Amino acid sequence: MLMLIWKNISRRRSQSVLTVTITLLTVMVFVMVLGVFQTVNRGLALSRERLGADAVLVPKYSSVDGGELLFTAMPENVYMPASVWEQAQALDGIAAMTHQFYAQSLALGCCDPGEEVRIIGFDSATDFILKPYLSEEQQREIDPEELIVGSNFEDDDLVGYNYMLLGKVLKVTAMLEATGSGMDSTFFADIDTVRTMCMESEVLSQNWTNKDPFDHISVIMIKLEAGVDPQEFVKYVADSGIEAKCLLTGDTIASLQSQLEVTMQVMFALWLASLLIAVLSLVGRFNALAKERKKEIGLLRAIGLKKPQVFGLIIGETCTMALMGGALGSAAALLCMDPVIAMLQGAFKLSPSVWTVQLSLLCGLAGILLAGLLGFGAAVMPAYRSASMDPQSAITQGEV
Repeated sequence: MLMLIWKNISRRRSQSVLTVTITLLTVMVFVMVLGVFQTVNRGLALSRERLGADAVLVPKYSSVDGGELLFTAMPENVYMPASVWEQAQALDGIAAMTHQFYAQSLALGCCDPGEEVRIIGFDSATDFILKPYLSEEQQREIDPEELIVGSNFEDDDLVGYNYMLLGKVLKVTAMLEATGSGMDSTFFADIDTVRTMCMESEVLSQNWTNKDPFDHISVIMIKLEAGVDPQEFVKYVADSGIEAKCLLTGDTIASLQSQLEVTMQVMFALWLASLLIAVLSLVGRFNALAKERKKEIGLLRAIGLKKPQVFGLIIGETCTMALMGGALGSAAALLCMDPVIAMLQGAFKLSPSVWTVQLSLLCGLAGILLAGLLGFGAAVMPAYRSASMDPQSAITQGEV
């Protein structure tokens, strides 16, 4: 039976190629839509679970975007007086807080990454953002000559090696787990080390001609006490007179989630349209093919094939072609996911670290399963009608 199925597929080569192509395109779009949805959704879920901070204090008059600040590694050279740190310590309702100082690597600089990447100086004495991703041994205070890297630098296997950043040699001592945020593509060092690097860098020092980086910080990350209403805390900060404004991480994630939902609804609607076109095309093709094969099916019935065997033969042919298209479509979609993920980073402020091998395999298998269901669903009625034909009338009416 298997040999007969394959011979029937190869004998009608042009028709088989067309069937495979229709399925391929449908599955390719499906796998890409599914991959985009899962990647963005998982990225936001990871960020919601692992970000650690409920709120962020940023310079009062800066136009920094919360999404770019929290979910990308784009350099954000924003600064406010270090005195804001003392002001923030007087606020009520805070369970923990830590301050950070931002810098950036230089694109195409000697020994630097080939693009501008955020460098965060953090205070290990008060930090609660990085500690959950570090081993117990690594949770000690970071030395001035040490560097921690995000999970997106994993391919370089940097841990234990020296790395030159802004002309300063630092030893990579740890790598963070994937967070689904900009932390995955960020360098972390002691806050005073980063300040010193800014002063000594020929390019970055131009930003500090009339001010001292040791008198400035970039942001204050805050974890609220249980029971504190985040929205009320924002109003409280605004009324306190502190020289900073408050951004809620939950609001930023909700905003990105709403963008995702609208985009995915459009993408899903487009995919449903392509699925409907594919189903109508395949049903039409299989109906026409069944009419063309009346005499062939009549001869098969005449030499002893029973109705279930004829039904299985036709379903076997269609499902084989559909699965071939599904496998090729899934493979093509997965090959296209890297540039799609790159676009997602800009559109949804997302880290690509959530696109894993396991997730890609699950999306690919879902595409192949869809292809099998598509082939079976489109061919079941034509196959049933063909198997139910009277052998003698099929031979006289049809043609081989």
